[in-house]
Amino acid sequence: MESMGNWPIWVIVLLCGAFAQIAKFAIYSVTNRRIALSVLGQSHGLPSLPTALLACLLVLTVMRVGWYAGETGFALIIAVIFVHDTVKLRVMASRQREVLYRLVVSLPDAGPLHLRVADYLDPRVHHPAHVVFGGVLGALFALAFGWQPS
Repeated sequence: MESMGNWPIWVIVLLCGAFAQIAKFAIYSVTNRRIALSVLGQSHGLPSLPTALLACLLVLTVMRVGWYAGETGFALIIAVIFVHDTVKLRVMASRQREVLYRLVVSLPDAGPLHLRVADYLDPRVHHPAHVVFGGVLGALFALAFGWQPS
């Protein structure tokens, strides 16, 4: 049987993404005590799908072509930009959602849809811990399945 280390990087990264979404589905289903199919289509949450994919890509490129290759530099730059945007720039979006959430929840006669709108505006949908967990998951997935036999 062929080792996964011989597979193209994009296949391993794709499998990492599928694994991250299955892990997210399991985590949210257990914590909510009901099947949470909606999380399968979300990139945010625990673990962060884009961070898992980028960490897996970065570790695989380091393992296969080394630190000084152009591909590794490109993967590192994309990963740093994404993590920076997620952790730092989303803080402002979270603050805006939090204010809107408080406004919508505080309206007494907003109608039957105000709680549904409040759920969409809930500021707790993305956290830096989700990004860290996604990065660790992606790196470990790459280390586990990306080794090339000598």
